[in-house]
Amino acid sequence: MAVTISIGSGKGGAGKTMILCNLALLLAKKGKKVCLVDLDIGGADAHLLFGLFNPKHSLADFLTRKVDSIQDVVHTFYSLNGLQLIPGNDSTLQTANMSFQEKQRLLRSLKTLDVDVVLIDVGAGTSYHSLDFFMFGDIQLCVTLPEPTAIMDFYNFLQLATIRKVLGSFLSTSQVSATLKKQSFSSLAEVLELAEQTQAGAKEKAQQALYYFHPLLVINRDMSNGKVNKNKLKQMVSKYLGIEIPPLGNIPEDKAIAEALKAYMPVCELSPDAPASLAMSQMADKLEKIIALFQTNEDNSTPDEKESLPEKIAI
Repeated sequence: MAVTISIGSGKGGAGKTMILCNLALLLAKKGKKVCLVDLDIGGADAHLLFGLFNPKHSLADFLTRKVDSIQDVVHTFYSLNGLQLIPGNDSTLQTANMSFQEKQRLLRSLKTLDVDVVLIDVGAGTSYHSLDFFMFGDIQLCVTLPEPTAIMDFYNFLQLATIRKVLGSFLSTSQVSATLKKQSFSSLAEVLELAEQTQAGAKEKAQQALYYFHPLLVINRDMSNGKVNKNKLKQMVSKYLGIEIPPLGNIPEDKAIAEALKAYMPVCELSPDAPASLAMSQMADKLEKIIALFQTNEDNSTPDEKESLPEKIAI
């Protein structure tokens, strides 16, 4: 079964699509059979980064049942080491407001792809779709810029992701689940407090659900004189959300990225020796090791043990 990697961010413009497209190509160059899935509902543009302007099919064709199989909307770049792409949709009202059943059909279909790695580009922001697609990954990458406003959006995204993770840790038929679903929360602390009030021991169970949740941190457009203290960011996330965010890598500010975007090519293909390309190549090396561990331990590890693998490799 394929290892699934999702990437999310708190706001648009953080560069997650650019990063994922480059990582997808770099993993394909390493001999992995890779499929990139653009689930950025309403803002799908991953196909443009490969110079594909008018895909024959898109995800919308699968969601609206114009095609029978998810495989029918796969585009293969034979000149790019066989990298596969499922282009995103044009955000029709039907697809933007897909039901729970439609979302589950989509996620089940992704598990049938005959590849080694599925990379999911999640829409920016904190909609239920974005959070659910982000949490679907075996490995989660989270991207931010070294700017105060971007960091706040990033923190809010992670907080809502942890809340979503906690809510999913309780059986839908349980008293705790029924109580929590009736409420809106602005912080993880509120969720844990109400869970414990509803049922003794629920707080500990919720915290256990977060124990192996380790989104890998990517800082894009990093600068030596950046305004954000990265260590303080990780300490804040650990203190208030109870999770660790191991570093996957920092991508420096690099004019080669803008040039690659104008050329409709991944920067690692256009300028493989550019600083940004070299940084993402190191990130791909780390991901390759994590993927190998997931595949090796697929039959012999518990889900919790698998979830701990990113932290072991990335720190």
